[in-house]
Amino acid sequence: MEFRILGPLEIAANGRPVSAGGPQQQAVLAALLLASNQVVAIDRLVDAVWWTSPPSARANVRGYIAALRRMLRSAGEPPDRLVTRSPGYLLRVEPGELDLCRFGEAFARGETALFGGRPEQAAQDFAEALRHCRGRPLEGMTLGAPLQADVERLEERELLLMEQYTDACLMLGRSDALVPDLRRLVARHPLRERLWERLMLVLYRMGRSADALDAYAQVRRHLADDLGIDPGPRLKLLERRILSGDPALDTAPPGAVGDGEESGPAPLRPAAVAPGTAPGKAGTLRQFPMDIVEFTGREAELRALNRLADGAGGNGDTALTVIAIEGMAGVGKTRLAVRAAHQIGSRGRFGAVQLWADLRAMDPEAPAADPAEVLETFLRQLGVPAAWIPPDLESRAALYRDRLHGRRALVILDDATDEAQVEPLLPGDPTGLVLINSRRSLAGLDGVHRLRLTGFAPPESRDLLGRIAGRGRVAADRAAAARIAERCGQLPMAVTMAARRLQTRPAWSLAEFAARLEDEERLPDELEFRNRSISASFDPSYRALTRDQRRMFRLLGLHPGADFTAASAAALADLPCARAESLLEALLDENLLQQAAPGRYRMHPLLRAHARRKAHEHEEEVEHGGEGEQGAEDERVAAPGRVLAWYLRAAHAADLVLNTHDRRVPMEIPGGGAGLVPSFGTRAEALAWLDAESENFLAVIKAAVEHGSHAVAWRLPAVLLTFFRLGRSRGDWIMAYEIGLGAARRLDDWHGVALMLNGLGMACNDADRFGEAIVHHREALAVQRRLGDLVGQAWSLNRLAVAYLGARRPSRAVGCFEESVRIFRRVAGLRDGTAAATPVLGTGDADGGHIRMREAVTWPSAVMIPAAVRTGSGGA
Repeated sequence: MEFRILGPLEIAANGRPVSAGGPQQQAVLAALLLASNQVVAIDRLVDAVWWTSPPSARANVRGYIAALRRMLRSAGEPPDRLVTRSPGYLLRVEPGELDLCRFGEAFARGETALFGGRPEQAAQDFAEALRHCRGRPLEGMTLGAPLQADVERLEERELLLMEQYTDACLMLGRSDALVPDLRRLVARHPLRERLWERLMLVLYRMGRSADALDAYAQVRRHLADDLGIDPGPRLKLLERRILSGDPALDTAPPGAVGDGEESGPAPLRPAAVAPGTAPGKAGTLRQFPMDIVEFTGREAELRALNRLADGAGGNGDTALTVIAIEGMAGVGKTRLAVRAAHQIGSRGRFGAVQLWADLRAMDPEAPAADPAEVLETFLRQLGVPAAWIPPDLESRAALYRDRLHGRRALVILDDATDEAQVEPLLPGDPTGLVLINSRRSLAGLDGVHRLRLTGFAPPESRDLLGRIAGRGRVAADRAAAARIAERCGQLPMAVTMAARRLQTRPAWSLAEFAARLEDEERLPDELEFRNRSISASFDPSYRALTRDQRRMFRLLGLHPGADFTAASAAALADLPCARAESLLEALLDENLLQQAAPGRYRMHPLLRAHARRKAHEHEEEVEHGGEGEQGAEDERVAAPGRVLAWYLRAAHAADLVLNTHDRRVPMEIPGGGAGLVPSFGTRAEALAWLDAESENFLAVIKAAVEHGSHAVAWRLPAVLLTFFRLGRSRGDWIMAYEIGLGAARRLDDWHGVALMLNGLGMACNDADRFGEAIVHHREALAVQRRLGDLVGQAWSLNRLAVAYLGARRPSRAVGCFEESVRIFRRVAGLRDGTAAATPVLGTGDADGGHIRMREAVTWPSAVMIPAAVRTGSGGA
């Protein structure tokens, strides 16, 4: 396939033209081509087609995508040429297929040759790039705002190409043929002084001084008529040199003819040179984005940043102060850096030179910034003429450090990719200060102060909601506001999105909006506002991962626990534990995971929702022929099954150490992860693991029911009984057993039903809910009688007696105790052929309720019996 956009939009397959459809479908295709091999959000596609979008815009775009897929298939292209990728679509373009890419490659080669002193090669490369320009980019199309901006950017590139091509031809002494092209361009861009400068110089070197001066008169007239200004100092100086017949114009490098110098770097253009500025140094540069009135919180972080800035270069320090602000997407790194920079700059110490660069590590619509290109921009801002900017990265970095030597420069490097991108952009003097923002850990940068940014504190989230949605609305329902912030995970960007939606929906109450956020699957969709969304913010981080890291990220969205270890993640992903730990640490470095304690990892709730969505999307991509492993649906089912089985095995291993005498729960555990189960040598080790995982057990039991692993859903509470009885996770005990009871009943597993009923009864006893305990134990006893489980009956009777005692029904308790002991004796006799030791019940005042408890040993463990408070009748 061949795609051409540097002129009218054209497509060809095997040399034959292919129709791109109607105007709106062409606009969608153009937007995809301008971001080839990158995901284009559906909202951007809507904006590319319409200035004012209709209600059906998204549906229409999906229709155009379907039509483009049909067109590509009819041209013999594979299904993965145009694929769905959240939050939009990706068009795959192979090398050499798009004229824009060929243009860019030839242009880059030409620039390298020109700056490297090889004008002959530069002219050839520039000529090749120009051959791809067939007119105005996307000529004849109706363009939405984003496409219009892209076209203007491409036109600027073509103009820059023509200027540099002219420079190369001037160096070679063969620029005469360029006059028609230059006249055509100045007619289309009459206010672009650099084009007029080249035209004047070409005409002068052809011996046409009068025409050159006439060109100056034309540009002066255009500037006066359209803008009410005179030509700039470079054009004025060039006119004077032409009038005087300056011989240097015949040989001076094209970029220096307006500088008044024949060789050597031109002095910086002093827009507003401060008093005392050294010769050759630039004046004031203030490049920072605006601060926002809605900025909220971060008082401690701002104090820390200002304190570091105050100490920069002090006390004879020779090291540059560099601060890396790190954190997950949406946590507010850029806003914090901008606020801090404005505060620092306002105090005057770093007021003269303030540089800003977006390094685009996570820009979904553009590649990461090349540090060489960033340095070129910085050097131009510092007044270095384009002709004197070196072609290679190292030389540019050296010149950049030289230009900032001795100056109090404050530099912000936003959205950094890695250490290699950042290092050339660091000044060399201790008088400077650099703020770096990155989603990734930049641990490889030496001598850097690190500030790790996390979510808001709840009061900060509430304050931000009030600033945007209205303080009165928030004050009127603080509980709903707190719940909204909680569902946003206290993430500043998410809280901002929620507040914007409330701001534009005055009819909504906070409680209604909080209810909308409760749906886990729809949560990311609710946190969208126009062309901004939480999902779109997270996507670049996901795409930057390796294949194995993406798989682990997706699967962690299916992990049932609030936190997890390398062992449980290994079971989830069916990997060796060491490999799982390596992947978790990599995700931690990408700030896609958090670590509150060594060896235990957490995922922000919104990232977890994003990971779950990615797991579903990955399955759909596999179904539709996109990239990805086969069997995605199978893995989405198998992975939770593996980790559920792992939790059951591990809890059972802990129970074997804790519970050395009770009846064992039958462990028919599904396969998976057997070799990853922790081993416990002591009771303390078992309890430590159970305590660490206690927050997860109820979630695992619920997940087992959702997954259809009902056997795990009742067996896990059963093996946790000893843990629950020790007073751990008491609040989860009843709920866990209620869920387990439902699971056992679904399976018609009556042994499991009896265990769950007995466990529920014991939990209710522990909570002094004796009436409920009696109901559960009686039902358990009925089940065990149907099963013929004598030992189970004895235990149920024993526990039923305890419940009766709690309910102050001692006569019933005594009867249950007596029957329990008879059954235990019978079972002991059946097993051993001998009578069990006879526990003495003694006498009791059945009516007075003065029965106290003690333990008497019988088979198979302690049985609760009443001891008489006074002698009298009764006995076992």
